[in-house]
Amino acid sequence: MPDTSNMSQEELDHWSDLNNPNNDDDLDDWADSHNPNNENYIGDDK
Repeated sequence: MPDTSNMSQEELDHWSDLNNPNNDDDLDDWADSHNPNNENYIGDDK
């Protein structure tokens, strides 16, 4: 399990969704949210 102490609230929410068996999120969604070339990127894209 990754260290969640440095995650933003949005990232924590996404991580929670990923680990919830009642949610459809998967590791592809996690990867998309961390890829600056993806429209679902949650990082600072200044």
